[in-house]
Amino acid sequence: MMFFPSNRALIFFAWMASLWLPLFLVAAEHSPREMLERAAQQMLSALHERDAELRKNPQKLYDLVDELLVPHVDLEVVSRWVLGKYWRSATPEQRERFAEEFKRMLIRFYSSALLEYADFKFKFYPVKLKKGQRRAVVRSEVMRTGGPPHSVNYSVILRNGEWKVYDVTIDGVSVVTTYRSGFSEEIRRNGLDGLLNKMAEWNRKGELPGKKKAGD
Repeated sequence: MMFFPSNRALIFFAWMASLWLPLFLVAAEHSPREMLERAAQQMLSALHERDAELRKNPQKLYDLVDELLVPHVDLEVVSRWVLGKYWRSATPEQRERFAEEFKRMLIRFYSSALLEYADFKFKFYPVKLKKGQRRAVVRSEVMRTGGPPHSVNYSVILRNGEWKVYDVTIDGVSVVTTYRSGFSEEIRRNGLDGLLNKMAEWNRKGELPGKKKAGD
């Protein structure tokens, strides 16, 4: 099952990295661009300061990601969109299990490359918001040493005075759509419980979907 081509996977890591530190209930008058830009700057500083500590203790990195990243992603919206039509027919228990396994998968997916790709640079473009607007797209470019810039657009939603990310489009390809395609394939073959069991297995073994093993 293929989820991300390698170059887009790297930029997905950059997206996750841009949400590294908590923003402590970003006020509604703060733009989503400010939220993302400030978080990216804070992340780079924290990453360099704690490099040795996090390399020595991967579990500490997982815990930090769970504590500091997850609250700024709208997991309910992401889960609903990733499962698509299967969300509507899922039981409450299946929905809860999917959200938890997906969160664990994203934490490991992010953490596996966080320290390796600390040299990303971000350029965020202004966002024009109308009064009362609760959804927006933040356009940006991600630059890394030795490669061309990539277009990264963040879909965000304002909930309880805080902007949260629910999708990111990398060079025109939606992360949610990409995951939905891969998960739908698994559901068609083995049912929703089959996907949930597969996700639990990935998490238990520390594997990531679509990541080739050595020798493949």
